[in-house]
Amino acid sequence: MGFGTTLSFLFMPPGCRWMKSLDYEKVIADDLHLVVCVLSYAQTEHLTFKGLPIDGNKQEFVKELKRCGYIVELGSDDCLSGEFVGRACLVIIHSTPRTDIVCGVTVIFEQVYDAWSQIKSAYENLVWFYSKKYGDPILDKKEFTGTWKDGDGHELFALKHDQCIYKTDFSYIKDDVLIGYVMIEMTNTCRIVINYYDTANVALMRKEQVQDI
Repeated sequence: MGFGTTLSFLFMPPGCRWMKSLDYEKVIADDLHLVVCVLSYAQTEHLTFKGLPIDGNKQEFVKELKRCGYIVELGSDDCLSGEFVGRACLVIIHSTPRTDIVCGVTVIFEQVYDAWSQIKSAYENLVWFYSKKYGDPILDKKEFTGTWKDGDGHELFALKHDQCIYKTDFSYIKDDVLIGYVMIEMTNTCRIVINYYDTANVALMRKEQVQDI
């Protein structure tokens, strides 16, 4: 098991192993690799999700989400269902292994798209809204590999076979301190996923994981 896969496995909530079918491990491994490479020790502010700081005890964070109408799923308080930006979704809460401090949030939208024009439009709308909040993305990758290209009528086939990459990353920096990342991407299951990572608490997560080795 490689480094990225190991981190993704540890980051996956216990009650949600079924999300391997969503290519969850690949999404987390790719994104987490970027976050753990940049550690900030002067951070006093935290990234937020629905106005809640991605920080503090996981149980308290879940309670606040439940007050917003989210429902615990699969017998695990790491997985909740509800709506985000008006769309049905699962919300996955990531926390540190020892102190149970919230360090990340993953939003997996329920809809599976069967038309390229629809998933592309939904994706671009999300990118536009996040650009209004976080500014220009630090990464905006839209590419096809092999013989596939946008407009050839086979875009979903390419996406399902990992030959289409749509991924946009935003960073939130305040007073020259990197607070966190927000990452939007299409998956090979024709869904859209958004990951929120708080830089300081992801660093704490990794520190606690290393202590267990």
